[in-house]
Amino acid sequence: MSALQTQFRDLAEWADGSSPLYAHLCRHAATNQQILALAATVPEGRQAPHLLLAAVQYLLERRPDHRLAEYYPSVTPEPRDPDEACFPAFRAFCLDHADDIRPLLGTRRTQTNAVRRSAVLYPAVTQVARAADGPLALVELGPSAGLNLLFDRYRYDYDGRAVGNSESPVTIESSVRCGDPPLPATPPDIHSRVGIDRNPLDVTDEADRDWLRALVWPEHESRRAILDGTLSVARDDPPELLAGDMLDDLPPVLAAIPSDVPVCVVNTLVLYQVPSELSQALSAFLEDRMAERPLHWLTGRSELSGGESVALDWKRRAGDGVETTHLVDYEPHGAWLSWQGSDCRRR
Repeated sequence: MSALQTQFRDLAEWADGSSPLYAHLCRHAATNQQILALAATVPEGRQAPHLLLAAVQYLLERRPDHRLAEYYPSVTPEPRDPDEACFPAFRAFCLDHADDIRPLLGTRRTQTNAVRRSAVLYPAVTQVARAADGPLALVELGPSAGLNLLFDRYRYDYDGRAVGNSESPVTIESSVRCGDPPLPATPPDIHSRVGIDRNPLDVTDEADRDWLRALVWPEHESRRAILDGTLSVARDDPPELLAGDMLDDLPPVLAAIPSDVPVCVVNTLVLYQVPSELSQALSAFLEDRMAERPLHWLTGRSELSGGESVALDWKRRAGDGVETTHLVDYEPHGAWLSWQGSDCRRR
């Protein structure tokens, strides 16, 4: 079995219970040479199955009359369940529109903006802000469209407890499984915000917005609704995003921030996607900077646990060294969180 076939089979297994449509399509794609050949045009190092599925959904939104659209909840209000005619329709769409699909596979990336993850950042950044005792300069690494940089512009509902921006048109729901995260009624003050991404997406560009929507799996209607709401918020005042390398371009970004302003560098699910050498170099650089200025680092880990949750750690200067606190475990899309450092209890 080829590596590409394995990727499709793995995604099919992962999609079970979350996206019956994608689970069905991936199982069949893993054994279809025409689809595998098309997916093989994806540049090395990128997630070919995810990109192919996103490219198809992106184009299908523009061609809703194709019979494949009958299976997509994102395109039709009364979708059909996957059946024996589903994959043939998918294959036909891919082959009929291969000339449109290939450029997307070659230029686009799986830059999903998991906006619900802002429900994890709300207490995490609050914790940092309290320790820093002042408005923070946020710097996000790998922000995609930068929607999580705007976490303070959303309203949150944690098990019925409403906090955040009360005037926001966006409400993000999450559940606190255990612990006692700081959830102030109003968000912490932000001095400035900027993101660094190899290929940032522009929320004012229609094609980029549509690509973000295409990355949301067809059945995930609530995620799509939250994304649409946050895109409308971001278009009014887009975050500053820089196209560049998170290590090479981070030093000048930090240098541009006044030295007395505390910095909070944020990266959630980024380090596991980069070479270990880059992750180690980034860690060494930031720890050196912590000795020179007030700087905090909210970071995901370079290796995923393989379970249902991922972790976020808080690193900052303590005496002559760097202290690391395991701050929170959370469902990767932010559906729930477990706050660490306190007795675990149901809320």
